Amino acid sequence: MNRRKLTKAERQAVYDKCHGHCAYCGCELEFKDMQVDHVVAFNLIHDESTETMLNYLPACRSCNYYKSTMTIERFRDSIEKFPQVLIRDSVTYKNAVRFGLVEPKPHKIVFYFEKLGIEVNK
Repeated sequence: MNRRKLTKAERQAVYDKCHGHCAYCGCELEFKDMQVDHVVAFNLIHDESTETMLNYLPACRSCNYYKSTMTIERFRDSIEKFPQVLIRDSVTYKNAVRFGLVEPKPHKIVFYFEKLGIEVNK
């Protein structure tokens, strides 16, 4: 199954879902910069359920790239582990924490679209 190209009206409807914000981090998006994320990755399930408005969310390039083919819950878990990964893998981050320049604040992640009460495929 080939991914079909969304019409301008469909892209506008996706953009409007989150009022011009990334569905995940909530940053403001210009329409031209929006990427359309497949909530359930297109390449994991090859059926019509991946090509519906319930499966599309507006995303910034960073969130869409990082999420890739992850499920929503796997993406959430991955983000929640950022502080541990950074302290383990980044000497610069570790030093910034030691010198009080950065303070890790681990917490449960609630995506922007969830705060808006938007229904999606899961």
